[in-house]
Amino acid sequence: MDSSEILELAQHKLIILYIVNGADHLFNDEELSRFILEKDLMNYFFLQQYIKELLDTDLLLVDENNNYYITPDGKIALNLFLNKISKDITESIKVDLVQFKKDKIYKQSIHAEYFKDDYDRFYVDLALKENSTLMFSLSFEVPTEDYAKIICNNFKKFPEEYYLKIIKLFDI
Repeated sequence: MDSSEILELAQHKLIILYIVNGADHLFNDEELSRFILEKDLMNYFFLQQYIKELLDTDLLLVDENNNYYITPDGKIALNLFLNKISKDITESIKVDLVQFKKDKIYKQSIHAEYFKDDYDRFYVDLALKENSTLMFSLSFEVPTEDYAKIICNNFKKFPEEYYLKIIKLFDI
C-alpha cells in the first residue's frame, strides 16, 4: 500500500468520525450509509469496512438505540488530524448535517399510527413531542383502515395545523 492509499484510507475514516461527531447520536447504520453515499464520499463496501475498523479500534461505538457515537479516543484522533480533511468537504458536511438533524428531530417529534384490535375496530394514535416532553396526545376509534391511514398521513404532513385546530375547539 503506497502513501497516497494510506492517506485516502485515513481521510475516509476521519470523514466518518467527523460526520458521527457532528450528528449527536442520531445516525443508525442505514442513515449513516445513506448520508455518506448520497454525498458520494466513498463506496458502500469501503464504508462498511471503515466503520467496522473504527468500531474494532473503539473510536466509534453503538448505543442502546443502535446509533453511532464517537468515543473520547475517537474525538482525540479527529481533533489531531482534522486538517487532513479538506475544508470544502467539512463545510459541505456541516450544512448537510444541520439539515439531517432538523429533519430527524422533526420526524421523531411526530407520532401518527393506527392499529386494529381483536374485534376488527381501527384506532388512531396521534402525538406531538418537543424534545422529550409530550405536548399533545390523542387516541380515537375510526370506522375503516383507509380512514385511519388518511388521518395518520395528514397528521404527519400538517401536525401543527391539526394541533391548532384541536386546541381551538377548547377556546372559551
